[in-house]
Amino acid sequence: MKQSICVLGDGAWGTAIAVLLANNGHSVNLWCNDESVARTIAHHGCNDRYLSGITLPNTITPTIDIAQAMQGARWIFEAVPVKFLRVTVEKAKPYVTADQAWIVLSKGIEKDTLMLPSQIIDAVLGYTATQAVFSGPSFARDLAHKKITAATLAVTDYQVSSDLIALLANSYFRPYISYDMLGAQLGGALKNVVALAIGMLDGASYTDNTKTFILARGLQEMIMLTRALGGQHQTVYGLSGLGDLVLTCMGSLSKNLAVGKQLGAGRTLDQLIAQSGAIPEGVNTVVSVNQLALKLNLSLPLFQGVYRIIFESSSLDALLNDLMSQPLEHECTL
Repeated sequence: MKQSICVLGDGAWGTAIAVLLANNGHSVNLWCNDESVARTIAHHGCNDRYLSGITLPNTITPTIDIAQAMQGARWIFEAVPVKFLRVTVEKAKPYVTADQAWIVLSKGIEKDTLMLPSQIIDAVLGYTATQAVFSGPSFARDLAHKKITAATLAVTDYQVSSDLIALLANSYFRPYISYDMLGAQLGGALKNVVALAIGMLDGASYTDNTKTFILARGLQEMIMLTRALGGQHQTVYGLSGLGDLVLTCMGSLSKNLAVGKQLGAGRTLDQLIAQSGAIPEGVNTVVSVNQLALKLNLSLPLFQGVYRIIFESSSLDALLNDLMSQPLEHECTL
């Protein structure tokens, strides 16, 4: 059944999700933070800034008016960087209705508050909203090109999961249901920190043996932190954890991997910001993860080592030496 849907966020991921929904026969209001992006979509049927080369279905309506975007929509898909999620939900709050469900597409942890996206939404709205988490190994461009893709759809309500499956599933996209929203969000956030580390090693010409070692230890630290925060380790082994980790650490379109490579080659974060004007979500997550490790008194040598490299001028050698000097113990602790 055709439905009216709102997507908040005009970046590559928000646009790709809008395309998926439109291809499934639904009408999509795409809220654009940038007026020039909305104008280009309206006049030329494409989002050249964030997802070039993709012709958008004419059932996607771009708008900079968030009230117009949300009006009459049962489903609100938010695809906003975590750094800007709070202010976006505050902007949307006056137009939210009780029957609307939010689907979290953001991947990260808010600095200082240490909240996950679903928690930010509830905090701003002032009540526990109906929510789901969409997370997994899914580059926006591949999804928009109808390449076979699968992701975790984490929910707390069976009926919501059934409705969302009907909304999203098609011949090239397959959702897998989970009931661990916290774990699904943590997997999507934490894998970016590991991707930065793998990129650094690649940029500094370390060998595949070393990179694979770091990949495996990164997965273990993802599990440790997820469990400490109340998530399920099984979720980390699924699409939203291990699946997304592999894609982000090996995929040619990975922004966090690319930034890691430049850091490993000797560039500083300030130089990268000056060059591009922005940094990927993973760099912000590095700060939040370091804060969580200190708050929970957890030893996360890889995650904390990445923090020291980026923000305290430490080195890859120091990170590796720290990992190699850890007590000899069982490989995995669950």
